[in-house]
Amino acid sequence: MSTEEDTNASVIKPWDLVRSESGPDLPLFEVELRHMKNPRNQSLLKAVVLKCADTVNVVALTPAKALILVDQFRFGINEVISELPAGLIDDGEEPLEAAKRELLEETGYVADRWIYAGSSYLNPAYVNNKCHHYLALNAVRISDPKLDSTEDVSVRIINDFTAQGLFEQDVIIDAIGVAALSKIRSHLPPSQ
Repeated sequence: MSTEEDTNASVIKPWDLVRSESGPDLPLFEVELRHMKNPRNQSLLKAVVLKCADTVNVVALTPAKALILVDQFRFGINEVISELPAGLIDDGEEPLEAAKRELLEETGYVADRWIYAGSSYLNPAYVNNKCHHYLALNAVRISDPKLDSTEDVSVRIINDFTAQGLFEQDVIIDAIGVAALSKIRSHLPPSQ
């Protein structure tokens, strides 16, 4: 065992919260303005924190190992993109139940085997929630999607795919989708 100091250990200290105030009430987020003090030099910063329920996303594979995606318009980038089925976890709902619900609602598919692959924070610089990632195996279609009035989603099936190919070909471009595919890779056959 080395007696040297761990040079990789963080020396950054948490910032002190001086005060907090509520911002505007938004449909998906509660805005909090946090007045923070930098412990290094005592300077003050008003940080914006978006508080939101945790989310889930699902890497769903059919019995033939095809990947189920959804195409939908994303307001932040003003484009239609392909994503993993995903959504908010309702109050009191377990992440696995939310994952099953979102897969069925957005795609009409159900799966008989579920593997939890971990979680990732969406953007800890200013958002407080995290996304729970699931691998759903043997997914079969049992109904049409059941979309909310504010959703417009199209199901897309990708047959011969590799996680790396989805990244390289920019099929999956959202960071949380990339995180989910990275986390489930150890559960996939080497060819995927």
